[in-house]
Amino acid sequence: MGEQTLSALAHVLDPVVDILVALAFPVASVVIVGACFLFMFGSAERAWTLIQNAGLGYVLIQVSLLILNVLKQVGNAV
Repeated sequence: MGEQTLSALAHVLDPVVDILVALAFPVASVVIVGACFLFMFGSAERAWTLIQNAGLGYVLIQVSLLILNVLKQVGNAV
């Protein structure tokens, strides 16, 4: 029973991570388009901040899948 519990805990975040990865690109795209409108209205500093935050958030969400897979493999090796 201990092995089944560990297997369940290892995959408990999979649906959440899959949803985040699927939504990351559309959300980042909308934020970047909104930042482009801010450029047009003369708010360049805020626009750059939004673009940087959207890009960093997108990259971190995409990398989180890789980090979780590495942690699972390390846990299986131990």
